[in-house]
Amino acid sequence: MLGRVGKDKSWEQPLVSLPGPHIQVTMKHSPKVSSIKQEAPGLLAKATEFFIYCQRRF
Repeated sequence: MLGRVGKDKSWEQPLVSLPGPHIQVTMKHSPKVSSIKQEAPGLLAKATEFFIYCQRRF
């Protein structure tokens, strides 16, 4: 099993694709958020897709 580490790329094709602009709008709705860096919505989308993949896998 150790030989497979880093070779499983199935998570790169997400079960769900989350649009960055919609995530940015959702992030802006929080009163605690004053500004959002350009790469934050994409990073959050990728992290959420990976989280969903892991939840469905196990």
